[in-house]
Amino acid sequence: MRFTGGEPLLYPWLVDRIAYVHALGIEKLSVSTNGYLLDRLAGALAEAGLKRLNVSLDSLVPERFERITRGGDLNRVLRGLFIARESIPRIKLNVVLLKDENFDEIPALVDFALAEGFDIQFIETMPLGMAGSTSRAQSYVSVAEAEARISRSHALVARPRAPDDGPARRFGVAGFASDIGFISPISQNFCASCNRVRLTSTGRLVYCLGQDDGVDLLGPLRAGLTPEALADLIRDKVWHEKPERHTFNDEPGRAAPVYMMRLGG
Repeated sequence: MRFTGGEPLLYPWLVDRIAYVHALGIEKLSVSTNGYLLDRLAGALAEAGLKRLNVSLDSLVPERFERITRGGDLNRVLRGLFIARESIPRIKLNVVLLKDENFDEIPALVDFALAEGFDIQFIETMPLGMAGSTSRAQSYVSVAEAEARISRSHALVARPRAPDDGPARRFGVAGFASDIGFISPISQNFCASCNRVRLTSTGRLVYCLGQDDGVDLLGPLRAGLTPEALADLIRDKVWHEKPERHTFNDEPGRAAPVYMMRLGG
């Protein structure tokens, strides 16, 4: 289970929710965050049972970071990362590949992750929201290009995949514990192996990040649906209605009507 956003660290009861889910026995429990509040909350999150953390870090250049994040403070995010590292054992850096913004930084980002003991994964930009099509045309870089860039200085060794792994292809580098991952929604479609759904803050179970199809769970729960019947409903809907694949490549000039900040990454 992963708590995403928007920005989940803004949610006032997040630590309590983490503790509740941890008490249920869910072992793979993580949070995706922009890192702004990590310096304040990392200790409490770890005490609640959080073992994994994904932090957006698209650049190590303060001016670039500020521009990409529209006002972000790189030093604050780095401070939060280093504080979180003291209590949260597995931290992953998420880097969205942007041709004219951070492609030249790929070696530096990898070296930073390896030196500091963080995992890192590179993600192809997706045509989501109103600016999706323009963004993709101007900024798209395939993970194959990123992988080739990294391979010039590091020999990448493929990591074995577990049944509950996410969409990333993971690699290691000899002498380092860090993973280097690549997520390729555009160039190397992984829909056939996708095992993820998303539950929104309004109680909708959404089947695919690239589409808006889903089922309302809040209404049936408020009407008295039992946990067993809820599980049956989810199984039935996912089996029969989860799309075969996203359609990013079918209409290159059109963005999907989905906003990451509303649905979560």
